[in-house]
Amino acid sequence: MNLPHSYHLAIERLTSIDAPVIAAVRGGAGGGGLGLLYTADIVVAADDTRFALGYGALGLTADGGNIWFPPRMVGMRRTQELLLLNRAATLAAGPTRAFGAVRRMLRQSFETCLSDQLTAEKDSIVAASRTDDAQEGIAAFVAKRRPQFRGR
Repeated sequence: MNLPHSYHLAIERLTSIDAPVIAAVRGGAGGGGLGLLYTADIVVAADDTRFALGYGALGLTADGGNIWFPPRMVGMRRTQELLLLNRAATLAAGPTRAFGAVRRMLRQSFETCLSDQLTAEKDSIVAASRTDDAQEGIAAFVAKRRPQFRGR
């Protein structure tokens, strides 16, 4: 069993439990870690906890339910802002191919069951990881510099 499959299975199982799920988080929670927090009914976070959706900064699309859960929790507009702007980047300088895939999956998320959405997110992040923008985003992250995306 591969890691994304196991991770998605955990999200689906935690979501379907017929008992309250409580999560505690301290420090940073981002990316896939947020997927686990979405499954909780109550999230207890330390005062210094920071939440981040940094996929766009890496030139990637989101995974782990990061497209399916937030629109249901905070609304579509706030989710678009979180995923597309990442509170720092601008749309024009961002990874436009990844952003296009995020927009498409957001539009489809209300008509898609969680299992199908997790599959679509997995397929999308794998495809995005093969782009020049993702390679640039990851290299920039490692080098602690701003990425220079080109939409490829």
